[in-house]
This record gives sequence, structure tokens and C-alpha cells, in this order.
Amino acid sequence: MASPAGIPGHDGARDQLLSHLRRLDPWQLEDFKLGLQCPELLPAGARWIPWADLRAAGPADLLCLLEECYPGRRAWEAALRVFQNLRLSSLCERLRAELHGERAAGALPGVCGVLPDCGAPLSGSLPDGLWESGALARERSGCSCILAVGPGAAVTVVVRASLKFWVLWIYAWVWGGCVRVWNGRFRVTLSVRLPLSSPLPVPTGVRFQHELRLCKGACLQCGQVDKLEEMSQVGRLQDPNQEEPAALEETAHRRRYRERLRTRILALWDRTPWPEDHIYLRDVTQREHAELRGLLQPRGPGAPPLTVLLEGAAGVGKTTLATKLVLHWAEGVLFRGRFSYVFYISGHRLAELGDTSFAGLLALDWPDSQVPVEELRAHPERLLFVIDGAEEVILGSDGSASRPSADWYQELPAASILVRLLKRELVPEATLLVTAGPPGGRALRRLLLSPCCVGIPGFTEGDRREYLRRFLGDPDVAEEAWRRMRGSETLVRSCAAPLACWAVCAGLKRQLAASPASAPAPGAPTPTSLYARLFCSLLAEAEPGLRAGSSAGQWRAFCSLAAEGLWLAAFTFAGDALERRRLEAPFIDGLLRLQILRRVSDCEHCVTFAHRSFQEFFGALFYVLRGSRGSLGGVPRHQEMRRWLNHAFADANPYWRQTVRFFFGLLGTDLAGQLEEALGCQMYPGAADELLDWAEELERCGAVSAHFDFLWLFQCLHETQDENLARRVLNHLPEADLDIQGCEHLRVSSFCLKHCQKLRKLRLSVSCDLEKKRTSGLGTPEMRAADFQMHQWEDVCSVFCSGNLIELDLSNSKLSTASMMRLCLNLGNPRCRLQKLAWKSVSPVEGLRKLGLLLHGNRHLTHLDLSSNILRAAVSPGVFRMLGHSACSLKYLWLEKGNLSAAACEALASLLTSTPRLTRLCLGLNPLGNEGVRLLCGSLTWPACVLQRLELWWCLLGAPSCRHLSDALCRSRSLTHLNLRKNNLGDGGVKLLCAALGRAYCALQSLNLSHCSLTVAGCCELAYALKRNGHLKILDVGNNAVQDEGVRELCSVLKSPSCVLQTLGIGMWIKCYLSTLAKCLVCVSKSASVARGFFTTAPPGKPFSSVFPPKSGVPFVCNPSVLEDHLSRFCPNTPRLEKCSLTAVCCRPLSCVLGSSKSLENLNLLGNNLGPDGVSRLWKPLRKSTCRLRKLG
Repeated sequence: MASPAGIPGHDGARDQLLSHLRRLDPWQLEDFKLGLQCPELLPAGARWIPWADLRAAGPADLLCLLEECYPGRRAWEAALRVFQNLRLSSLCERLRAELHGERAAGALPGVCGVLPDCGAPLSGSLPDGLWESGALARERSGCSCILAVGPGAAVTVVVRASLKFWVLWIYAWVWGGCVRVWNGRFRVTLSVRLPLSSPLPVPTGVRFQHELRLCKGACLQCGQVDKLEEMSQVGRLQDPNQEEPAALEETAHRRRYRERLRTRILALWDRTPWPEDHIYLRDVTQREHAELRGLLQPRGPGAPPLTVLLEGAAGVGKTTLATKLVLHWAEGVLFRGRFSYVFYISGHRLAELGDTSFAGLLALDWPDSQVPVEELRAHPERLLFVIDGAEEVILGSDGSASRPSADWYQELPAASILVRLLKRELVPEATLLVTAGPPGGRALRRLLLSPCCVGIPGFTEGDRREYLRRFLGDPDVAEEAWRRMRGSETLVRSCAAPLACWAVCAGLKRQLAASPASAPAPGAPTPTSLYARLFCSLLAEAEPGLRAGSSAGQWRAFCSLAAEGLWLAAFTFAGDALERRRLEAPFIDGLLRLQILRRVSDCEHCVTFAHRSFQEFFGALFYVLRGSRGSLGGVPRHQEMRRWLNHAFADANPYWRQTVRFFFGLLGTDLAGQLEEALGCQMYPGAADELLDWAEELERCGAVSAHFDFLWLFQCLHETQDENLARRVLNHLPEADLDIQGCEHLRVSSFCLKHCQKLRKLRLSVSCDLEKKRTSGLGTPEMRAADFQMHQWEDVCSVFCSGNLIELDLSNSKLSTASMMRLCLNLGNPRCRLQKLAWKSVSPVEGLRKLGLLLHGNRHLTHLDLSSNILRAAVSPGVFRMLGHSACSLKYLWLEKGNLSAAACEALASLLTSTPRLTRLCLGLNPLGNEGVRLLCGSLTWPACVLQRLELWWCLLGAPSCRHLSDALCRSRSLTHLNLRKNNLGDGGVKLLCAALGRAYCALQSLNLSHCSLTVAGCCELAYALKRNGHLKILDVGNNAVQDEGVRELCSVLKSPSCVLQTLGIGMWIKCYLSTLAKCLVCVSKSASVARGFFTTAPPGKPFSSVFPPKSGVPFVCNPSVLEDHLSRFCPNTPRLEKCSLTAVCCRPLSCVLGSSKSLENLNLLGNNLGPDGVSRLWKPLRKSTCRLRKLG
């Protein structure tokens, strides 16, 4: 047989290729069209098919286009290349076989190779021994697979939809005869379960209309899909969330509606203009199709109605995705078995409607305006509402939307109808698909019920690079442009939207034309400079009416319109808005021709900016043009400017970010001059001074807080490219918090930090690669970029030598050896006055050796935090030797979570005796063990050791370590605070400690023994020691089973006039009866000031009795959850002693103590089940004048 494709006019060959195209699902067909746009997939010398012709083409029209552009065999070759790119292997094999005059081996006619051939053995895919069991036998036939089933056997037919992510199970009981397994529109697999002693369970929602009884002669020939669909009534679904195998019955009015909807969607696409040099990328649409497949998948029985919220930045393709779904349903290739009707509601169109009803809204797209309301209400679960651009609708303020109503004929504002639809008041069972941009996404989430949010990312980085390559044409020029773009992560991210990517690429193309590739490449371009260059070049080519001096007023009005829209979150402008600004029709038409504006496709008299970033650019331009009137009319322009500056920086509101960046960029004198010439408008020279006034107000009001977006301020100041302006603004910055995560962050930080001369506090986390591998020769672009980064790092480090920086936090930084060396050199500079340094979790750890440069040269450093660094044996001795240098002035040292073992304690012990100023050492979360404590305690007894605070929490200590600590407490005259919490000391260890505590000359003032496995016996030892100790003021025994008896022992000491204990804690979390105590504390919180720790009376120092009302009844009621929240907020620094197994029994001795103790000021009882009686007993002494208690938890 000759190759059918070799004969151009061969009708059989044409029908075969057409049949292959028709077998493609809608997403594969769309990908096939986009594949024809890729030159590498087309035959050599072939011309492109215009996308306008391909976009709406069906299989038959597509075949005609292929035959016209690629006559004869070339059409088959082009189709084969695209099929290979789509990875349709079975279709490629069939196509190759037909090109060579053969049929695909084993393929069945009409089923595209999905079913196995009758001649192919089936036993390999069935359970072993199945054929021998006699329950199932295979027959051969000329059609597809026929299974002869014996009596008593059951066959499970698994139907998997090839285009969906769901599985439909159909169970058929067969009592003899044979089963015909067909393909139809689905992929079919067959599984048989033997032995079958009982019927198979029927899934919920599946009801059998009749049993399937087929005799051998009832089998149908392959390819007769219509008859097969008639036989597919075995299991009819009753759940609306599951799709039927066959399409719903088509009626005449439904067919007319689909045709009208298809015409509307295609008209919308045709009326959407794109720049002539815009590039269409196949990969982007392919990802959209992948999203489309999973959006509205059938759900299980009983599932609630589905609400899908498509979110993404402006212009990334949300509307395109939504309209494709509607178009595919209207064309009958998607969801016809699930949805009877699909309605497309546009926010642009809805915003222009007046009062209407829900039925009237649906009638806008109905052929004869007669909506079949009863039919829609009868099956609401088969309705899909696609609501595009809901944020464009201004929600009604008359309150009508807040009153639930399901009346389809009630006349309401269109916004109120939309709210009711989104709240599922009108059609509760319908499926909703809503698109929303960043401004309206949060508001829509509050309206929607349990939405499934799907993010639309737009172009990936690979897409942007491919777009740039195809846009510029020359690979070398494209590579140079991409290198410039990569220097600005913000610029690359802004290209996620196709039209924004076009604007950036067009600006880069013009910039490269002015700067040849052979010249030294400047730094990364700023978004403002690219947009300004693009618009200036467009205006240079436009008619004189847009750039003459007479159009200056029009430009000011146009920029004011853009700014007003940003304030009101309005991105579509009707004719009345243009008339109110006195914008003339010729001016608007000129902007439409330049595609700065575009007509709204579904609103005849409305215009919008071609992309949101265009509106943000011209909105920012309004605030640098000459004039004093604000865009909203009532507020002056400079006050509007301050308001959105505060939103962008002090409140970190992302809505204004791009506008603010454009505003800063337009303050540059070069760009201002270019735009002034292009627009014919005068710029306002005082805009920079107004920015400085705002910065001074921030410093004066203390608005720079933890929420302030410092890095974004640096990026905006870098956008100006004006170091003088940056210096004047940053001169008011007292602190900064920066996370340098890329080259752009490093560049803007180096630009700004060197001008922060009054900076006193800096948190700097570096995670970008500051030292790339030198794999290329000197002078290459890579090496120049690496050297330039090191220069930028030096600029960052220069702020350490300003003389004002006193606190630096470098936690979680990843530095190279060279960058760490330069950092330490600057920290060791004599001009550096740094006092506090946090070096937590900084890599590499070996870089700690460089700290000697700092410790030897800086005598001001008193606080050093090296926690969360793995101090291995090769590192820790050198670090400790440097810390013990005579030039070191450290007073506070943190080494928590450093993996320090007993082996490192020898060097650490020598540090305690060689550092004459070290008064606090924190070693928590290190496996020191008893041996490590022994080595440390040896140094604590030396007279040269002046350590006052030692923290050894969670250091795997046991009772033996307490012997060494007891000896150190007896001999040390400086150690006053000891933290031993979360160590298994037990009563034996506490007894050893009490041997030292009981001595009158023991100087210990604070002891933390929480989580130390203490019991009543341990409390007895502590009570005995406290009777002889005149220094201990804070005792923490929380989370120990001290019980009531233990508290009684402690209270016996507190009654003594010689006891100086001020703080005693026996609990942390509220888990008991606290109603009476809550009344007391709420009264205190209402009438007392709060100091650090627990609730404190006002004025400080007075007892509780001074603020309690004279009457016994307190009207305030506080539940435990509220009280716990108050305590967790106001008591962060108070010792926590939780869960001591106390009951009301212990309240009697505590009550006596509270009434008689002259020293007890703080008591923590949280987390103990005291009961109402116990709390009432504690309440009484708090009202006495003799009670000295100030803090109670």
C-alpha cells in the first residue's frame, strides 16, 4: 500500500489525519496549535501560521491550514513533530506506520490503541491461575475484547476518564453469558476478583437501572460509539458532583445558548489588542491547560458545592484561563456531562449596570432573553458561574446585600446581586469559579465559603528568558540583555505577566540600542528607567498632539485619573470618569493607538490601562508633576503622598509597593528631564523635599518599628540613583532590619548602608553567595561580577565604622571566607564602637577564628552571642583562647546550643580565670554532663573569676554535678545567679546544693530548679537551707512534684522575719478553678500599671491592698483564657514554676504567709488545681495592709 500522505489529494489520507486531530482532547489540540508556533518544530523553510487563524480553529479548519502551509507529505511531517513534542507516543507510532504504508501493530480500529487487540494475550495482566479456575474464559472475535463469564462470577469494570483526575467504578453482576468491554470516550481496565462468595459492595451514589446481560451475539463492532453510549446506562450516577460517562441530553435552547456564548467569548478575544511584536509562548498556555484540568474535577458523594478562587498578579492569565474554560464548554469538549449551563459574568460589565435582577443578569447572554428559570432552579448543581474580575465591582453600601434573599426577580444594584451570588444565597448548590487580583483577593475570601484557592504564577524564569530571546532575535544581544535583567530580581519577577514582560523587553531593546554590547555594560536597569524609556520612545513616534505643549493639561489630568484609580482600587474607567477629568477624545484615542490604554472588551464605553503597572507608573508620575491639588480633590497632594508612603513602609502594605518604587525612580533628575521633554509637562522640584519631611516625621514620631519594610526603602532609594538624596533620607534612620537574599538585595544595601551614619542598631542576615567559584579567567563578565559583589560587601561593612553603631545581629548568615575576613577587619577597626554582637548560626563555623581580629582591636564589645554554632573540637579551643585574650573586654557571653561536651570545658574553664570582666556565661542546651561541670567549677573557686550568672539549663546534669556546684557556691563570692532547670538532679542533688545554701556566706540570690525531678523531700531540704540563708531572693521549683506538703515546708520558712525570699513560683499555665482569682487580677489590671513580669500595682512598690476596692465584692469577671493571655503578654521575664500538683490544702499556709511575710513580693501559682475554696482563701490576705505582694500569677 502506498503511503497515503504521499498523495496530496488522497481523500483517505486526509480523513486519517483529520481523525487523528479529532481524537485529541481540547488541551492537546490547543498545545498542537501552539506547537505550530515554534520554529524548531516545523519543517525547514516552512512559514508560520498566523496565531489569529489558529486560535479559534477546530480540527477541520486546522487541517485546511496545514494543507495550505505544508502541502503533501510535509503536513504529516509537521504533525508528527508536534505530536512527538507533546509526547503522544501511541499516536506517533500510528502516524509513522501510516507514513510508511503500514498499520500500527496491535492497534484496534477506532480506539486509538487504548484497548488491547483480541489477538494479544490477556492472561499476563490477570491474576495467576485465573484462566485455570474456570470462572473466566477468553474468546476471540473480530471486534474488541470479549470475556465469557461463568455463573457466579462478578466483573468489576474500572472506567478512568482520560481527561479527569477521578475514577468511576461501575459494578456489574453477570450470571452467565459474556461481557463486552468497550472504550468509547474512556480508558477502560478490567479486574476480576476470585473467589466471589458474596456480592461486591455498591458505591454510594450509584444505582443500577438493570442488570447487564449480554449474550455472545450482542457484541458491537468497534468504533460504533453512538451505540456504545446507548448501552452505557448500566450504572447511572445520582450524585451531581460526579460526571456521567455520556453528555447530557442537548436541547434546542441550550444549543442556541452555547452558540451565543461561544460567539461572545471569541469576540472578547478578538477585541483584546496586543502589541504587534508580542510573543506567544507555548509553555505558558500548556501550564494553564494543566491548571484547567484540575480545577473542576468531579467530587465524591456528599461533597459540598465547589468554589474555586483563581488568584494571581495583574495580567498573568486569570481571565484567559477562565474564558478558555467557558469556550471549551460552549464548544462541547469540556464538562458537558457535568454542567448543563455555564455563565460568564464579567466585573467590567457588571460595574456599568444599574439596578437589575439575577434573572435579568442571566438574560443578558440569552438568545431570546427568555431565561429558563425553572429549568435552572430544578438542577442548580449543574450550573457553573464564572465570575471574572469581581474586585472591579464596587460593593453596595446600602446594606441590601447583607439581608439574605433567594429571589431571582428582586431588583437590586448589580454589586448586591454579585455579593449574594458569592455568598451562595441565590444558587447554593452551584459551582463558582472566581478570579481576583491582589487588591480584591482578601475581600473575596471573606465572602466566599471555603474557597479552593489556585495561584496562577504566569511566566516562569525560563519563559521570560525564552521571551527575551525571541523578542530580540539576536542570541548574543538577548544574552547580554538577560544578564542585565538578572541583576535585578524585582525586574525579573515583574515579567511574570506577558504584557509586563513585553514592556520590559521593549525598554531593554531601546536601552541596548543606545548602549552597544561592546561597550562596558552598566549595572542592572531599574524598572522606572525602562518604563520611562519605553513611553518616551512611544511618544516620540506618536502624533504631535500627544507631545505638544498644549497637551500638558491633558497629561496632568490623565495622571490624576491613574492616581485616583489606585486610591479607589478602580482599574476600569467609564466615559463619565473621562469627562469629569476633561480628557478629550483625540487624546484618549492616541493613547489607545500607543496601547498605553485599551478598550475593555466587554464594556463598549470603558477603557483600562494595558497593564496594571502602566497605571502605577502614571499614578506615581502625578506626584512629581507640578501642582498642589490631590487626585481625590479634597486632600492636598503632599498629604496623599505621605499617606501611601506610610502604607508602603510603616505598614508594609504590598498594594502600594510598585507605585512607591516608580515615585522614587521619578525623583531622579535624568528621568525627570526626559519625561518633561516627552510630555511637555513641568516637574515639581520640591517633591524630594516633601520626601525628606516625611522621613523626619518618621524619626520624630518613632514610626520606625519591627513592621517597617527597611529593605524596600533601600530598593526605592536605589531606584533614584541619587546618592545625595539617599544620604539625606537615611540620615534619619536609627535602626534597620535586613535580609540579604540575592544580588539585588546586596546591591541596594551597599548603596544605602554606607549613608546610614546615624544607625545605632542593625540586624543583618546574609544568605547570598558572596564568593563565586573562580572557574573562568580574569576579565570575564563572571569574574567582574564577583569582584563587584565584594566591593558591594565592603560598602555594607563600612557602616560598622560609622562610630554610632552599637548593636549588630548577624544571625543566620552564610558568609564566605573572604567576606568574613572583610567583615571582621571592619569590626576590628578603631573607629568601630560596637558593644553588642549576635553571631548565632553563622556559617562556616571555621570563620569564628577570624573573630580574633575583632576581639583584639575592639575594646568596646561587651556582649557576644555565639549560640547555635556547632563548636567542634577543632574550633572551640581556638575560640576560647581568643576570648581569653587580655585585650578582650567581654562581660556577657552566650554559647547555648553549641554541641559543647566535657572535652571543651577545660578550655572554657581557663576562659573564666583569664577574662577579668566576664560576669555572665550561658551554656544551655550543651551536653556538658557531670564531668564538664566538674571542670567548670574548678575555675569558679579561683579569686580571679568574677562570674555572677551561670546558666546550665538542659546540660544533662545529674546529682553528682551538684557536689561540685555546692563546693563552688561555698567558695565563690561573685556567683549570684544559677540556672539548672531541665536537669535530672533529683532530691539527692538538691540536698547537696542545700549544703551550700545553708551557709550564711553563700552569695547566691537566684536559683532555678524547675523540671529537676524534685519531690517533697527536696522541698524539706530547701526549707531547711532557707532558714539559714540571708541572700536568696528568687527560687524557682516549677514543674516538680512538690505537692501540698512541699509548699507547707516552704511556707514555714517564709513566715520567718529573717527570710528575704521575694519571688516564689509554683505554677505557669492556667488549668484550674480561677474564677475568684480572676476577679482579683482583673481588678488589679483595671486600676494598676503593668511592669515587667506579672501585674504590678500603681504606683510601683505599693502592695495589692493599696489598689483593691474597699468592698469585698469585685464586679469584674474574667475567664481563664483571658487571664492566661494577659499573663503571657505581661509576664515574659518572671520565673516559671508550673504544674507542682498543688491543691486547696496548700492555700492555708500560703494565706498565712501572704499576710505576715515582710519580704515576699512575687508569687506564681499557675497550673495548679487550687479549686474555688483555695483561691478564696488566698484572696483574703491580699486585701490586708500587711500584705507586701506585688506580683501574682
